[in-house]
Amino acid sequence: ESYRKALAVKPDSAAAHYNLGNVLHKQGKLDEAVASYRKALAINPDYAEAHSDLGNALHKLGKLDEAAESYCKALAVKPDSAAAHYNLGNVLHKQGKLDEAVASYRKALAVKPDYTGAHINLGNALKELGCLDEAVASYRKALAVKPDYTEAHINLGNALRELGCLDEAVASYRKALAINPDYTEAHINLGNALRKLGCLDEAVASYRKAIVIKPDFAEAHSN
Repeated sequence: ESYRKALAVKPDSAAAHYNLGNVLHKQGKLDEAVASYRKALAINPDYAEAHSDLGNALHKLGKLDEAAESYCKALAVKPDSAAAHYNLGNVLHKQGKLDEAVASYRKALAVKPDYTGAHINLGNALKELGCLDEAVASYRKALAVKPDYTEAHINLGNALRELGCLDEAVASYRKALAINPDYTEAHINLGNALRKLGCLDEAVASYRKAIVIKPDFAEAHSN
């Protein structure tokens, strides 16, 4: 309401249109948010943050090509925006453009080396490309920055399991469960690694823990 009042007085305030867009975005009114960001950009085409947040709203709407275009415009104005590189990487990843996604994540990390999300998603893209050793290195970098990052421990465990490093995979899953004991996928993945190691009693125990947390978990029952 306050931003709308400001715009009634000064309709050419790019900042007010942008901030209104952010509030609408938080309210889940994505189409209205997009309209507000576009108004801000009509007034100030070099508004990097508006391009970036427009990209975020378009991404949530599933308009991936338009989102990518917005991130590219943000980066044309502000090439050192780690967030824009990261978000562009996420869109490219969803589009299946894995090599381009990897390049974007690497650019984000060149700007912000401690960007845990970028390390994780870089690892995910590398894993999909079959570059498992590099994926493991990315997950380890994420954990060096944020040791209690449950998802990083899980993803590291998955990559290690694919590499055949089962004992290390088990250790990663156990670390994830030490942080979040109710993580059903971690119990399942731990069970799978233990089963491959021939530790069947321990595997059964892991599957049972997953079932206690999520009684309708079909995969856990099956395993």
